Amino acid sequence: MIAATYIINLASSTERWRTMQPLLDVTGLPNRIRFDAVDGRALGEEGIRAMQEAGRLSTDLSRFDEKTRAGEIGCALSHAGVLADIVRNEWPAAMIFEDDIVLDGDPGVWRKRYNKAFADLPRDWEVWYLYRCFDIEHRTVRITPRTLIPWTPQGGAAYAVTLEGARKMLAALEPVASAVDRIYMDLVKTRQLKAFASSPMLIRPGFHPSVINSDGSRKWVENGVNQPPEYWPDEDFGWLGETIPRKKPAGLLKRIADGARQIMGRAA
Repeated sequence: MIAATYIINLASSTERWRTMQPLLDVTGLPNRIRFDAVDGRALGEEGIRAMQEAGRLSTDLSRFDEKTRAGEIGCALSHAGVLADIVRNEWPAAMIFEDDIVLDGDPGVWRKRYNKAFADLPRDWEVWYLYRCFDIEHRTVRITPRTLIPWTPQGGAAYAVTLEGARKMLAALEPVASAVDRIYMDLVKTRQLKAFASSPMLIRPGFHPSVINSDGSRKWVENGVNQPPEYWPDEDFGWLGETIPRKKPAGLLKRIADGARQIMGRAA
């Protein structure tokens, strides 16, 4: 079971911390821990050099998005700090929330949906996405009507990790060399992590302007608010090196059966 619930929050974002409290009450998750986020914008070049000298940040920053580098660095360092705390405390499993999220669906039945989705996870799960974006739908493997195995999940707004999962993810973030969600995505896609995702999602990004991405040229960013789609739009498949599947994915029951067989094979 979940032993701790981390909320990544900038010291200056007191309003976000306040608005998180009713949401946390609804979830009923235990042991709330406010984790002081790293403000990448406040680091400056001197702070970046200090992080590099300490071995927390890579000397090669080329994998960060040039337009959003400061925010991506601060976000990744914050998540690495949370994972290190989970490992240090040896929590068997922990939830990690960013401070700008909302519950997806009816709050009155959210906890019931959460419990059912959590019960879908096999004993050896390592990371569980409650929110993700820009996955590739036809490459996911559905195992129940509530849960699937993701392929290229992005977004670190809400996810749970086991102790073993935290160790693997932290190792990939030492030192931080790219945006945290891209590092996680690579681990999932190459099956170095036993990853699962709630689908329909249990959490969505909130409505405060993003501290990382305020690029209005991106169609999923409006007035600084980042609401990316769950799956890549078809027109972006070429950029990904993917092709649009000519046939629709198999029916739900067949996909669930196929997913169940994959899980059984993994456990064998």
